[in-house]
Amino acid sequence: MEAPWQGASIHPLIICAVGAATGWLGGFLMGSAGRIVRIEEMLVGVFGAFIGGDFLLSQFVGPTGSGTVVQSLGLAVGGAVVLLLLLRTMRGAVGPLKSKKSRVRR
Repeated sequence: MEAPWQGASIHPLIICAVGAATGWLGGFLMGSAGRIVRIEEMLVGVFGAFIGGDFLLSQFVGPTGSGTVVQSLGLAVGGAVVLLLLLRTMRGAVGPLKSKKSRVRR
């Protein structure tokens, strides 16, 4: 007999909330300033949470979806953290997102 939490799927809104919270917390810990940068980090966190919590879980556990809720949440947080680290690396190489248009030089 399976435990009641096995085979349960996580609602996509919960994955969105976990990703947004991870993105916000990651931005807070990295000391990011600015509303646009913080929103960008939250969106990247949501995307990473979907990759980790849905795609990677199906790759590791199988298409039957017999993974536990804890595994799915762990992979969602892990996916968000990995993409946030990738975003930080890209910002270091390219620079931050600018919120204003640059002036055209003549």
